[in-house]
Amino acid sequence: MNLNNLIKSLQTDNNKIVCKKIDKYIKNNIGHKLITFTAIDISKKYVERIYTNNPKIYPLLGKKPIPKNKWSNILNKNSKNYFIGKNKKEIQKLFFDYETIFSLGCGSIINFLVKVNKVPLGTINILDREYKYKISDIKKLETISIFTIPLFTNHRILMERKNEK
Repeated sequence: MNLNNLIKSLQTDNNKIVCKKIDKYIKNNIGHKLITFTAIDISKKYVERIYTNNPKIYPLLGKKPIPKNKWSNILNKNSKNYFIGKNKKEIQKLFFDYETIFSLGCGSIINFLVKVNKVPLGTINILDREYKYKISDIKKLETISIFTIPLFTNHRILMERKNEK
């Protein structure tokens, strides 16, 4: 899987296939045990899962409120667009579902915020063993995140329609 294949996929495939191809690209180039994409609705203060490689544990369209912690500060401030939790201790402090995360063999996380014109659209969330992720992985996510913009934009439109009803 390379970036040219992803470009072609965006033009021809449905969202589910595009998500799987992005997942495969990230797994091959950065690595993960768990990956999710969450769309953000800032006005309603929640996120909604639009992709997961583990739907049994983290089902699609699962919603959760945006927590008030270090992670959510990234959404509200336009400083950096990522959060790295390097170990279990950092994850336990910020994520209510840390026991589930640990049960999957995960002990580090990157939440990468995808924005357009400073507007948060969604996050790419990757998890793996403790101390797996480095700052150099952020550069790789910056490149691949461009391919998620249409996915998040389409889902945002659906979320807005739901909110209007």
